Amino acid sequence: MWTEDQLTDDLDRIGLGAGDSVLLHTSLRRVGRMQSGPETLLNAIREVLGTEGTLLVPTFTFAHSDPAGWHNPPKTLEALVLARESIPLFNPDTSPTHTEWIGYFPEFVRKQPGAFRSSHPIVSFAALGKNAEFLTRNAPFHFPLGENSPLARLHQIDGKILLLGVSHKSNSSLHLAEFWADVPYINRSATLKTTPDTWSVMKGSPECSEGFVKIEPLAIQSRLVKRGVVGDAPSQLMSQRQLVSLGISLLQGDSAGLLCDIPECKWCVPARKMLALSQGAISAELDLE
Repeated sequence: MWTEDQLTDDLDRIGLGAGDSVLLHTSLRRVGRMQSGPETLLNAIREVLGTEGTLLVPTFTFAHSDPAGWHNPPKTLEALVLARESIPLFNPDTSPTHTEWIGYFPEFVRKQPGAFRSSHPIVSFAALGKNAEFLTRNAPFHFPLGENSPLARLHQIDGKILLLGVSHKSNSSLHLAEFWADVPYINRSATLKTTPDTWSVMKGSPECSEGFVKIEPLAIQSRLVKRGVVGDAPSQLMSQRQLVSLGISLLQGDSAGLLCDIPECKWCVPARKMLALSQGAISAELDLE
């Protein structure tokens, strides 16, 4: 059973330090049994970061999108109307994190006294510490993981990313790389409930991240990643700026470089078609010249 002191030592060894602002993606199950559960991990992180540091976590919610776009949408118009009426409005103070996808630890952080949370109805973030309010305020509705997002603000202050027991599939900062690389598929949209009677179309909906694992060997080869173990969890610490720059370079060489290879993926298959159409249009323009 891991103690706070043991986890503090592990975080020190992997390179997390006082004053850091860090985006944490984590699996409590991989960390293992802890003396006081998630409180043990949170206390260890805050001890290492100190009073000048900041912890940022994803508190994504998926209960506010149009049922018509679900994996298994309602079969009839009547069922669709009823489903839309049942969709709740997002409330940054009370809407729970989708723990099945994001894990329980971000929800635990969100509920802490003094935590700030951004206002996006799907991809919100919560933060604790010195830069918490700066990272989470005025989050954009469109391109919510792009310019002026909590990810972009973390980049602005030269923050870090800690993957604690999870792979780069969870590394949401690569969506920022997709945005800044201006790959055609970033212009996908999603319909979200924004008032009791209003559904708004959001530009720049981030989708599949299964292909993000493709960056790991490049990051290791480039020595951008420091690897270690926190509790029982294999972990990776990296500079967000360096990771995003690597992602942009990868996408500039291959626009499909971060898409997954699952044949039936409902996001990456059409994304590849968008890339093909875009490349065809560029070729046509060159021929005309």
